[in-house]
Amino acid sequence: MRINLRKYATELSYWIDALKPFIGKESHRALSALKDQLENGRDNLRPAFDWKLDKPIVTKEAERYDGPDKTPHKVKVGWQFESTFESNGQSKKTSLWNIKKMVTHIRIYNADDDSEILHFHHDLKNREQLGPHVHMQFSEHYLKNKGRIPIAVPRFPITAILPTDCFDLVLAEFFPFEWPKSQAGSHGLVTLRSNQRTRLIAITEALQKQWEASPKLTPVSATQNCYMPDLQIA
Repeated sequence: MRINLRKYATELSYWIDALKPFIGKESHRALSALKDQLENGRDNLRPAFDWKLDKPIVTKEAERYDGPDKTPHKVKVGWQFESTFESNGQSKKTSLWNIKKMVTHIRIYNADDDSEILHFHHDLKNREQLGPHVHMQFSEHYLKNKGRIPIAVPRFPITAILPTDCFDLVLAEFFPFEWPKSQAGSHGLVTLRSNQRTRLIAITEALQKQWEASPKLTPVSATQNCYMPDLQIA
């Protein structure tokens, strides 16, 4: 799987501005630093580099995620990710890098005492692993810590791969009224929409190829064990 890091750095700057109203001010510096970290890794032209968020960035309280007239538990959402990009020999010229790792952790916290209610992650599998290439699953460590059986399934196929797309999904779920209004007035929305739409189309086309290559499987079954190494997501 590949990514154009020059193109994504531009997109990231718009995401940073769009996300700030939904996180605590204490996390603004860490959020803003992500662009510099990405560009430094890209421009230093090392054979590979990590781009990650060491500590979760936590949203403000969410309390209307079940509907405008309901009173669910007040929660906060933590966003954290790890990724590794590897040069393909032409990265200086093309800005295209191979994605060796990309996992985004989402944690749901009780707003009253900050206890962890739920933990799941969006992940990329390697060729030897089972499941959809891009998937969401509940954290095995979370299940183990809760005294439950730490199984790795089910792995749900999903189209949110980039950490910023994962955060977009989470905000749409937990702030279903505020996030759309905020998005509508955000700087760079045309770029965000265009790049994300291109990404989703590319994923859909890659999945269609998987279905066509598996004539004895249903599309659902084929998706549950697919691998799309040629996919470019930005």
